[in-house]
Amino acid sequence: MSLKRECPLIPMGAVTGKPDRNMISETLTALREVGVTQYLIYPRSGCELEYLSPEWFDTCRIFFEEGERLGFTSMWLYDEFNWPSGQCGGKIMRENLDYALHYLQVLEESDGSITFRKGCNPARPDVLNFDAMRAFLRSTHERYAEHFSPLFGRLIKGFFTDEPSFLYVWHGESIPGERLRIACYPGLEEEYTALTGNQLQNDIACCLKTGCDPFWRPFVYQLLGNRFRDAFLRPVRDWCTAHNLFLTGHLMDESSTGSSLAASGRPLEIIDQFTLPGMDEIFTRQFNDNMEWLTFATAEHGIRRTGNGGLAELFALGPCDMSLARMKKTMRLAGMFGVDHYVLAVAQLDMRGNVEKSSYFNPYSRTQPWFRALKLLGEDAALSADIAGKPFHPEIQIRYPGVPRLLNDLLMQLVERQRSWSVINAEESGSAAFILRLEQEGITEERSGRTWCSVEVFLNDLEKRSPLRVYVTESDGSRARDIFLRNYADGSIEVVNLSRSPQERALLLHRNGQAIPFPLAFDGTASFGGWKIELDRPNLKRLDFENGLCRVVVRENLPAVTLALRDYGGRVELRLDGKPIEAKSVCTSLPQGFRELYWETLPFDLPAGEHRFEMAAVTRDYLYLPCAFLTGEFSDQGDGLARYAGDGAGLGNYIGKLSQQGEVDIPADATLLRLETDNLFSELFLDGESLGERAWAPFAWRIPERFAGRRVQLRLERYTSCGPMFGTRAFEPEVAGSDWGQTYAPQGGIPHPVAEPVFE
Repeated sequence: MSLKRECPLIPMGAVTGKPDRNMISETLTALREVGVTQYLIYPRSGCELEYLSPEWFDTCRIFFEEGERLGFTSMWLYDEFNWPSGQCGGKIMRENLDYALHYLQVLEESDGSITFRKGCNPARPDVLNFDAMRAFLRSTHERYAEHFSPLFGRLIKGFFTDEPSFLYVWHGESIPGERLRIACYPGLEEEYTALTGNQLQNDIACCLKTGCDPFWRPFVYQLLGNRFRDAFLRPVRDWCTAHNLFLTGHLMDESSTGSSLAASGRPLEIIDQFTLPGMDEIFTRQFNDNMEWLTFATAEHGIRRTGNGGLAELFALGPCDMSLARMKKTMRLAGMFGVDHYVLAVAQLDMRGNVEKSSYFNPYSRTQPWFRALKLLGEDAALSADIAGKPFHPEIQIRYPGVPRLLNDLLMQLVERQRSWSVINAEESGSAAFILRLEQEGITEERSGRTWCSVEVFLNDLEKRSPLRVYVTESDGSRARDIFLRNYADGSIEVVNLSRSPQERALLLHRNGQAIPFPLAFDGTASFGGWKIELDRPNLKRLDFENGLCRVVVRENLPAVTLALRDYGGRVELRLDGKPIEAKSVCTSLPQGFRELYWETLPFDLPAGEHRFEMAAVTRDYLYLPCAFLTGEFSDQGDGLARYAGDGAGLGNYIGKLSQQGEVDIPADATLLRLETDNLFSELFLDGESLGERAWAPFAWRIPERFAGRRVQLRLERYTSCGPMFGTRAFEPEVAGSDWGQTYAPQGGIPHPVAEPVFE
């Protein structure tokens, strides 16, 4: 299942009172009139229907019937009454107290001795208990399936899970002498011993008595995180996937390393379990020194790994007079971290929930006089959602968690210095120029082995070693502070103002040897266009077979692909996922000289997932006459195939013409334009006028005086060799059987799919 583009706003519809069809119809009609096409049904304080009763499901059915009638494209189900998820409105713990969250309590007695007791919080579900979470699925998800399964994957797109965690070990009581309380489950202490060789209680007591660093804690977090993943996240995800639904929502306390580890154990691995990973930013923070950068980074990790987009719950804590500009800014920030679904919290049917939830309020309903402005907000949110899908290649990647005290400070300073970054876990190889580990001794860069004693020393050294190519300054030329900047693979740039000053700022964007002036309002954002990379023929992927089998991962549904199968030097016959492939059409996707030796299938759709290509009989795969090619408008970035986004990414096997187009501002004093063309035969056009062809360095063009100081349309046409179509895998010694193929292997595609102009 995939999500088509739709209005990315999702009102979090708090079902209050006992709404009738008229009330529901009026609410949804009003939302459709302002362009909203999605809705989240949210059982919350103020609801006077018994949760999951026949009356509750009847009301949900009205929402779905009216939603379909009005043209809503997506409805979402919240999996709980209030929060946290996992309790079925308290039913799970009421039916079996063993299903309440258990903890290990550490007490210091009057004589200084350390004792341990076990207990449970009867008000919170045990997300570490397999039986409890199976009961949760039966009591919640299965009940919805009984009533609405025909709508799953069609109108109903997924379940939203809210702040499940094993951190809820406190329940209001104060215990004299208590020093510590951690979640536990049967077997935790034995698993700790197997992992460390030590006794957990002995290690805790030792640390408390000596005051040393609690060295036991990372191991306990690892074990709790594994159990949380296996008992809750994976079963819920697998259930949703089996029912053609997304699992979305967010974790608890992602904002700092310590709180995130204490709440989820292994935050990056946990967020990766969601099929539509999410986050919340309900405080709507505005400034660098209090921004939840780690919350954004955690969600982004899951979003980039999963490939389905992401979701953010926003705005719930108000203030109730929040400006639309502040909402727009927050959604733009979320989009810059890959989030393309924006939950508007809270869209109450009426305000009776304010009795129980009395301390915060920010409605997204007809209560707001500005309600019809949701149409404009939705239109801008669509721009943020488009930004979310852009490939982003960070300069710096940071191992998470590392040493907690360094991470939040490092992220704030990287933002302040306009550096691009992301977080990765311990198992990932990393692709950035700098891979950082945060240690007690300071910061270590993994590839070079260099170390720095502090964040400040590292950043100062980075400025010398790797000057910024794209940056923003004040009008006096000094580096602009209090902005968040991202530079995307297609050359586009997004800037968000984080300044506390209410005054509009006059700033300069520096790129390609020019300084572009632009204004930036308080709570403002600025966008600078990138490049469109068009192809004159389908992309190719050589199918690399091993013992007659080739596996291909597809990250999203690919329409109108074809297979070209060789009909010379041994006829190739394939099965795709066990079904024979018919290739009887004249081949048109391969270049002349090859098309005469291949047959091609009719176009077909290749759904998301892993696919098996099997030879009916193993046939020799020649280095320069491959058995088969997959062709189509797709991108191959190593972790699977996705639709080509027009940004130049994922063209490692492409052969043909690449046309790069976009607008540029030519400085008034510029006389020469240089481009990194990867030594490809190239022709440059300004406003449709050819400035000439280049076949070897220097790839530089004289700028006619009439273009100086103007904004012009630049088009660069580059022509590849046929080499990339053969890939690189078949030439590796273990595949080719000798080093000979490696000597003459293609270089692996186009290093610079986007050629940024430099003016001199």
